[in-house]
Amino acid sequence: MKHIFLTLTAVIFLTSCSIRKQIAEPGVPENELLYKSYIKFLSSNDTVHAEKVKNTILTKYPRSKETFDLASSEFYERMYPVWTDDSAKVKIVADMLEKYPETTWRRTLYQYYINSLSSIKDRENLVKSLTDFQKEFSEDYLPYTTSSRYYYIDLKDTLKALESAIIGYLRSESYKKAEHYPVMEWELEKRSAKISSGSYLGEMLTDINKFDLAQQILYEITDNNLLGVDDETTLCRPYYLLGKLYSKTGDKDRSLAYIAKALIAGDSRNVWKLCDSLHNEVCSHKNSSEILNDIRKRTGFSEVIFNDRTDDFGLGDISASRIAWGDYDGDGYQDMLLDGRRLFKNESGRSFREVTSTAFPENIQANGGLWGDFDNDGDLDIITKDPEYVWLNDSGVFRKSTGEGTVSDNGVSTEGIGIADLNKDGHLDIYFANYEKDYVYEKDEIFFGTGGGKFRNMTDLSNILPADGKNRAGRGVSTGDFNNDGSADIYVSNYRLTENFLFKNDGLGNFKNAALEYGVAGDETDGWWGHTIGSEWGDIDNDGDLDLITANLAHPRYIDFSNMTMLYENKVNEMQGFKDIRREAGIRYEETHSEPAFGDLDNDGYLDLYINCVYEGRRSFLYMNNGNKTFRDVTYLSGTRHYNGWGVAYADIDNDGDLDMLVAGGKIQLFINEAPRPGNWLEVRVKGKDNCDGTGTRLRLYNENISLIREIQGGKGSTNQHSLVQHFGLGKESSGFTLEIRFPSGGTRTIKIDKVNQILNIEQ
Repeated sequence: MKHIFLTLTAVIFLTSCSIRKQIAEPGVPENELLYKSYIKFLSSNDTVHAEKVKNTILTKYPRSKETFDLASSEFYERMYPVWTDDSAKVKIVADMLEKYPETTWRRTLYQYYINSLSSIKDRENLVKSLTDFQKEFSEDYLPYTTSSRYYYIDLKDTLKALESAIIGYLRSESYKKAEHYPVMEWELEKRSAKISSGSYLGEMLTDINKFDLAQQILYEITDNNLLGVDDETTLCRPYYLLGKLYSKTGDKDRSLAYIAKALIAGDSRNVWKLCDSLHNEVCSHKNSSEILNDIRKRTGFSEVIFNDRTDDFGLGDISASRIAWGDYDGDGYQDMLLDGRRLFKNESGRSFREVTSTAFPENIQANGGLWGDFDNDGDLDIITKDPEYVWLNDSGVFRKSTGEGTVSDNGVSTEGIGIADLNKDGHLDIYFANYEKDYVYEKDEIFFGTGGGKFRNMTDLSNILPADGKNRAGRGVSTGDFNNDGSADIYVSNYRLTENFLFKNDGLGNFKNAALEYGVAGDETDGWWGHTIGSEWGDIDNDGDLDLITANLAHPRYIDFSNMTMLYENKVNEMQGFKDIRREAGIRYEETHSEPAFGDLDNDGYLDLYINCVYEGRRSFLYMNNGNKTFRDVTYLSGTRHYNGWGVAYADIDNDGDLDMLVAGGKIQLFINEAPRPGNWLEVRVKGKDNCDGTGTRLRLYNENISLIREIQGGKGSTNQHSLVQHFGLGKESSGFTLEIRFPSGGTRTIKIDKVNQILNIEQ
């Protein structure tokens, strides 16, 4: 036994010497060197030595940045599997509070610990943890603001709650940055601290009828807030509380004015759902629609208006994530494909009828799909993903294309599909953005059409694979001719903090990744980029080239090194690449942006922008284009707010000259456009000589006053698809138009148009 002990001691000593030798770098602090060694061991899957180095860091440097980072990583790694199990979370956090006795990451640990203790109703430990939190971070506002909530709601101790709220509010402006917290993440909290702490205090004072003091505090936080375009915190809560205050004091007009402000501002997590009920209480309205109409009248809103007609059109209680619009039966009305596996026929713009069982005699399984004429026979076929197959249309009945040369299930998670005639041979080609399996990224694929619904795999020959040999986590595909050279280029949205791709087409289907060259890979920080989900091309400033939006999921805890959503202005013709103008444009940061959609929703001649946000309680946004590269948020007043959204796509489903909207993610919502003062319009259906969809066709409509471009998209974002019919809003313009059409194969047509408010059918 003694011999074994001496041998083990020698092994430990030699290992320790080896580690020290590996990390010895003159002038570099030992804690940093140890952390580098830890990362090196992890990357080589040497978990034994990695754990030893980690324990050394925790023991010798308990307040270091390295310990802070280790605590953060361990927390999320251990918590994700039990995220909805508060009993399990309590045990994990209790263990970590003991394991990490000095790091400031404990500030975050306490928040989760307290919330889970509340959920499992452990009052004894809840009180203790609130006390410990205040004692440990005595100069910070957060433990007191947090305590005020739980003393008030859980423990029913109004005196302690009020005392804590006052201290939290007074410290919300002067507290210092906790050691090692990332700067941008801290600034997000700093700008919202006074709003959250003041709201708790204002609510309590209102409840105990201290109206003057409550009013003073609530006005102070609404009138002097520091929120800007990079904040997802809103003034919804203090506005709601002012509405509540004035309701209690009998001032109905002021109460309704602030309830309206709260609803318009919105809440990033939909916590403050009480606005509707308070409005009902004040006005005796029966439902949300009546409330919305009342607020539109009170605020004088007369812009674009949508009504949720989901139930009226026979689509109630249908859930889906992805949408594709296409006229599969050629009757002139846009039909609806949901998740690539459910087909709904448009009944002349009055309702939808599901025809899945008759349209697909063979059971279809998919979670996304797009329309395209893959066999060049003049009707729309379907490409699906997960599994990947082409379904050929035979008089409204779809059959899987089989045999040699067909696309077949690739056996991996495909997130994005893009369609275009990439080599100008008259056949549609397909790009698959493949995601990951067990956090191992998959290789993207590209298939060139050869006719009759057949394809050949060109993945290894078209130069789309990363030069470094490392795959990326693909999420979405958007094709578009960004440099106006007549060839379809490909933008690929990548996830997992990896850079995006822009594949520049040489016109023959050979590609070069030019994302870095043109400035659309994202912004790199220490090797990290962004979590891009959906992207889309569109000319937002009517200057004749395609601009680009990339919807990025950006967690606050990673905000210092990950990308917020980016709105890229195309300045390629000026030899300046692309420039991110999101901030100047007024597009707010939101943590979980997922899928964007460009379309002229009010027919004023400028593309407007809808952005979905994923996860429970997360709201969508509708931004109207001001015509000067800025946007205004009209989401609530327009009637288009959706929660936990993923897919979104536009179609004029009733052929009345304005774009309607289908939003997916959980229960779908069909928003019918009922703009009170729509502008003039023109819609164009293009039929190519090779395929009926006209995918990739560029249209330019202009007169002496305006010039607009549209491009028929072969899908966008994370496998969604607008109607193939191209819609132009014209504002007050009514005559003297020229329509230039450039087909994917290179042919062109020019047509003079003097009549607007019509649907044109154009054949190549």
